[in-house]
Amino acid sequence: MSFASDIKEEVVRIRTRDGAVKLSELSGLTFVCGNLKLGRRKAVSYRTENREVGRHIAALGTSLYGLDVEMEERVREHRKAPLYVVNMSGAKAAQMLSDTGVMVTDDDGIHLLSRLPGALIREDEARRAFVRGCFLGAGSCSDPQGAYSVELLCRAESFAVGLVDLLNEYGLSANYSLRRNRYVVYLKEGDSVTGFLALIGSNTAALDLENVRAEKETRNYVNRTTNCEYANLDKLVAASVKQQQAVNTILRHGHFQRLPKALKEAAELRLNYPDASLQELADMADIKKSGMNHRLTRLVEYAQDLENGLL
Repeated sequence: MSFASDIKEEVVRIRTRDGAVKLSELSGLTFVCGNLKLGRRKAVSYRTENREVGRHIAALGTSLYGLDVEMEERVREHRKAPLYVVNMSGAKAAQMLSDTGVMVTDDDGIHLLSRLPGALIREDEARRAFVRGCFLGAGSCSDPQGAYSVELLCRAESFAVGLVDLLNEYGLSANYSLRRNRYVVYLKEGDSVTGFLALIGSNTAALDLENVRAEKETRNYVNRTTNCEYANLDKLVAASVKQQQAVNTILRHGHFQRLPKALKEAAELRLNYPDASLQELADMADIKKSGMNHRLTRLVEYAQDLENGLL
């Protein structure tokens, strides 16, 4: 089972007795995955790959309007998961379409709308239910072990724009794009995805995602620290080798006894403790780290002058 399926099966278990909240959720579902039949006998069909979502849609239709509901399972070629089709019809089907904001009837006839139903989403809980319905009907969420992403398919650009504005009012960095003749509202950042899951009531999934993010950040920190330590070790080894070579050059030219006492001490320490760090050498000489660095640098410069015939 996918991460997105787990989210959907979590949120369909959210229970409310508030008819307005139920209607807002049904509205979101109808806008994104409802297929209308506008003959004499109005009807709506919904398609989903999740059985529990199909049952949830059916429950909303019967509880709010007492509609006649049938759910059929269709096997599809080249697809492992079956398709569930929920057909709803009855005397109040037209009223349901009007109440959800999907359809309006006036003197000019029947009009299908593609903008968010402002009257249904004025209250916070109703807004959350509407977004939840959009996700249940046409939403997906990637496994957080990979990238962080939530996508919602929309049939019209005006609807996508309205949904982006609604999500951004909650501080989520939503945007949309056109993909294969469908408008896709998306969220890509970890904080936005977690916020979205909390918005629709998927608290378990939000917590799981945060745990995965924490594990990833810990692994990245360990890797960065390890790489930094290796880089520092490489620098330490390179510097030590260079300093030892400088001391050996001074010895080979017979200039060791000409060195000042402080440089002799630094040279002897480096030869005797080739693996010691700069701080460890400084501690042995009872001087500051900067002082030891200065002495070793002078030794390297002295050796270079010898090689270049300047001494």
